[in-house]
Amino acid sequence: MNFYKPLIYYILLLLLVGCSTSNDLLHEPDYQVFEPDHQINNPEEAIEPVLEPDDSPQILMESSPSVLVPQNQERSQQDIILEAEQKATDQGRKILTTGRQMAIIDKEIIPGGCWDYANEIFNRAGYPNTGRKRKTIFKGAKKGPYAAISLIQPGDFLYYINHSYGDIEHSAIFVDWIDYTNKEALMLSYGGENRRKPARYLSYDLSSVYRIIRAIN
Repeated sequence: MNFYKPLIYYILLLLLVGCSTSNDLLHEPDYQVFEPDHQINNPEEAIEPVLEPDDSPQILMESSPSVLVPQNQERSQQDIILEAEQKATDQGRKILTTGRQMAIIDKEIIPGGCWDYANEIFNRAGYPNTGRKRKTIFKGAKKGPYAAISLIQPGDFLYYINHSYGDIEHSAIFVDWIDYTNKEALMLSYGGENRRKPARYLSYDLSSVYRIIRAIN
């Protein structure tokens, strides 16, 4: 028995040493070290991602054609009406705003035809056909001569040949030019009580204006 004691102690010692080593391995922190695929020479490279061409942000600059408004872009009808009211004389502005009130807001239908509606706009604006409240700027005839378009101002009461409807005479309130070169204008025009519609803003060819009447104080 005494012969085996040293052997037993030696085996126990080996077991103790082995357990201690295993414990150290079990409690070692589980760190993972990542090695870069390539060496980073520029520190900013580590925080700024490299964008591929398809991933790069698309920014529209003010000089980009896609955000520029073409110079020949048509103005809306509302823009033309409001701009005309702003640039008109005081008398012309009263005519235009009175006409807009009657046609757009109140949607009035009055007895008579185109001349009667335009005449009523002048009356309600405070420029009746009596008392020297109207001035004839140009007077021609149905077959000419016709007025130079440079004479026409917003709010004028015009007599002209309606080339879009059988070349008959027509009367309406001039609002402003749509295309000055081609003599195309926006007019406040009434089709007559039989149509049961208020006056409307329509485009007309004013190449044949034979009378211009203007409100004056």
